[in-house]
Amino acid sequence: MSKGKEKEQVLVRYGIAKREREQFLANMISPDGKPEALDGIVVLDASYANFSGIIVASLFAEFGAEVIKIEPPEGDPSRKITPYGVNVNGVGIPFLAEARNKRYLTLDIRTEDGRRDFGKLAAKADALIETFPAGQMDSWGIGYRQLSQTNPGLIYIAITPYGQYTDRAKEFRNLPDSDITSQAASGVAANIGDPDTSPEPYSWPLKAGAWLGWYISGLEAALGGAIALMYKGATGEGQMIDVASADAYASLVGYPVIIGYSWEKARPRIGRHDFTLYPYGFWKSKDGIVAIAAPRDHDFRALLKILKLWKIEDDWRFTFDRIPDILEQIEELYGLIEAATVKYTSDELIKMSLEYSLKAARSKWRGGGVPIIMKVQKPSDAMKNPHWNIRKAFQEFDDKTLGKFTIPANFVKMSDSPPRVKWISCDIGKDNDYIRKKYLAD
Repeated sequence: MSKGKEKEQVLVRYGIAKREREQFLANMISPDGKPEALDGIVVLDASYANFSGIIVASLFAEFGAEVIKIEPPEGDPSRKITPYGVNVNGVGIPFLAEARNKRYLTLDIRTEDGRRDFGKLAAKADALIETFPAGQMDSWGIGYRQLSQTNPGLIYIAITPYGQYTDRAKEFRNLPDSDITSQAASGVAANIGDPDTSPEPYSWPLKAGAWLGWYISGLEAALGGAIALMYKGATGEGQMIDVASADAYASLVGYPVIIGYSWEKARPRIGRHDFTLYPYGFWKSKDGIVAIAAPRDHDFRALLKILKLWKIEDDWRFTFDRIPDILEQIEELYGLIEAATVKYTSDELIKMSLEYSLKAARSKWRGGGVPIIMKVQKPSDAMKNPHWNIRKAFQEFDDKTLGKFTIPANFVKMSDSPPRVKWISCDIGKDNDYIRKKYLAD
């Protein structure tokens, strides 16, 4: 085979041909006609006033599991949690967003009758999610110990602040799990914010993002549940999955702990700087803010070239010169870079970066440096990007009770067994008859 022909096949295989690229993209994005990975799996969501559990259930539901949200007659308090009191016919925005493909059953497991029916459901379920205080379900006779006797294949997912079995879990068993407390307990909040030498309140720790503690606990619980389903498929055996939200969050932000242990001193809060990489943060431009990532030595040198700062290269040449362990030193470099970035608009900086990177890719003499620069956009501006429409990242629904609305959907694209959102609904007890006939009739 000639080199030209071989090159042509490689390019086509990777979608360089426009028609093939468009067909491949359309196939990746569309779930039509594709199987659901968790079709036939039954999941009971008994989480209460806790979005970690709700998030786990949502992920299972998107992949085809029949998820039954179990609530007392008055509904899960999570329905009322919402920013600024904004709701849709009494349903909070976060609960609405997590109402993907779910069934709703009114069942009060605080009562003897409710627990009896719950036990019947659990006997037919593949997985169960609960967020009650450690040991509470066991004391009601519907914990993992009891339910696994009648259903050895049950995957039992429990999410609490400190797990089920330690002294800490016992001490804090009545502490409701929340995003902010999991962040505080994990140690991550102490590492976010301006240095403690700043004036109050700027010296205080900060929380990370929008409910990241809850989402990370939910994602890790879902991952554990997915692996447990694979194990069950191979052995027929279920298992207990004990998720401590403090552990879940801490496990994803481990490197400050390792650095502190290795250097025998805790990493302080360093505000706008990264713990390890530099330059790796936000800088002012003439018309806004840009993110810059150029931590490797050759990336940094490329950044200096496009910003016309080569005269400082000798002082900051190596990575170890730029590790932000000495705050005053790194603030000096920050100021030198910003004095250059404010001379250009955000778009000009991005263009300069892209043009240099393209030339670097073609020239072995430029060292391959790739300084990455991106405009920091407001959500309203980011939504104007056609990227979201092309990938169908958002989906519109029209529900009889909730009306018309748009939510993020199909968070991962898969060629053969993708997630999908088939409906959104939130009515308390909406599926009582369906569920009782299907699972509780005998």
